[in-house]
Amino acid sequence: MVPLPRLWGLLCLLSLPTMAGGFVDGLWPVIALLDLTALVLTAIDALLARRARLQVSRVLPPRLQIGIANRIEVQIINSSSTAQYVEIKDDSPDEFVAEPEQLRLSLAPKTRAHPSYRATPGTRGRFEFGDLHLRVHGPLGLVAHQRVTPAAVSVSVSPDMRGASRLLLSDAALDFVNLGLRQLRRDGRGSEFARLRDYTQGDSVRDVDWKATARRGRPVARVMESERSQTVLIGVDAGRSMAARVDGLTRLDHAVNAALFLAFVAVRNGDRVGLVIFADGIKSYLAPAPGRLQYRKLVDTLYSAKPSLTYVDYLALFKELNARLLRRSLLCVFTDFIDEDQALTLIDPMRRLAKRHVPVCLTVKDTALIKLLSTPPPDTETAWQQSVASELLLEREGFKRKVGQSGATVIDVEANKLSLAAVNKYLEIKSRGTL
Repeated sequence: MVPLPRLWGLLCLLSLPTMAGGFVDGLWPVIALLDLTALVLTAIDALLARRARLQVSRVLPPRLQIGIANRIEVQIINSSSTAQYVEIKDDSPDEFVAEPEQLRLSLAPKTRAHPSYRATPGTRGRFEFGDLHLRVHGPLGLVAHQRVTPAAVSVSVSPDMRGASRLLLSDAALDFVNLGLRQLRRDGRGSEFARLRDYTQGDSVRDVDWKATARRGRPVARVMESERSQTVLIGVDAGRSMAARVDGLTRLDHAVNAALFLAFVAVRNGDRVGLVIFADGIKSYLAPAPGRLQYRKLVDTLYSAKPSLTYVDYLALFKELNARLLRRSLLCVFTDFIDEDQALTLIDPMRRLAKRHVPVCLTVKDTALIKLLSTPPPDTETAWQQSVASELLLEREGFKRKVGQSGATVIDVEANKLSLAAVNKYLEIKSRGTL
């Protein structure tokens, strides 16, 4: 049994006549009667709270995704003939942020309720939910009966695939601009013939099919689309710099989310997609292949990716890729430029790679440093911190410029824009026929 604030208030009130009993004769029988009454009321309240018939269970969503406030529902049934006031505390994993931490609700007799809370995982992987803890308040509000309902279950937290899910549920007529994406099909550009359609104002004269125009007796234009079955290799840096957190998630988690979105769009667009996870060496490699089965393999491989507290060997990575990638490919590398010595080793291999392939480097901006520099320093300590932050950002810009001069495209965006930036760059390269 757990005493409630009302009981503590009652005990404080009873202490007043107890103190007065030392000065007023004949008051002790009254004090004893009051104490006995309080004791009886507490016992009755405890008994009624203990006898409440409640059933509680947890309902988890089909998939928990990192960085998302997943809705966790709790089902509770009151089989008693009296109303009940309960508090529910779920034993969620330590890596989750639960809001609110406790659920409080009143239940009418013979009813059920479906309260819920939001759980935001901060890490991918397997986790354990524990038991459900209930506090059933007595009708007098003096004590609560605490009970535990076994509800242990293992759950899997996957990368954030909301963007891919929205595309999967869409139909062919969806305007992808609403998602922040370029159109998946770039009519009027590309190298492969798609279809014929009536000429409309604004079409280029070069797109007119004169033979079809002569047969139909009206202007007809050719619609071209980008070549399919091209090769896209996604590289994900799993070194020490990717363990740093930005906006609640590690840089690696942001890279994994963006890599999956990019892979989904590329697979849906008919391209062959591969994956390499690297640090001081290659951790995982999936040869480029088309189709949904390949995407499933990509999801499974990225699900288990963890940052290693090691340096990144770009030279060994690109030597390996140069031997394995025989066809001209789009290479999208999610990495970071925090470590000066490490970043400098990227330039020469990238220059060599750009002669055969189309390299793109994608990084996440350090919003904490940018925010630190956005306000005037209030004291000397902050001014020193801003000086260091400014130097780090200048070095980072210098690395980006050098990598760009080596022949690679560098994309440096906020964490929440990384997925769209990666996909839009892929679509832009496809539409220009660079591959």
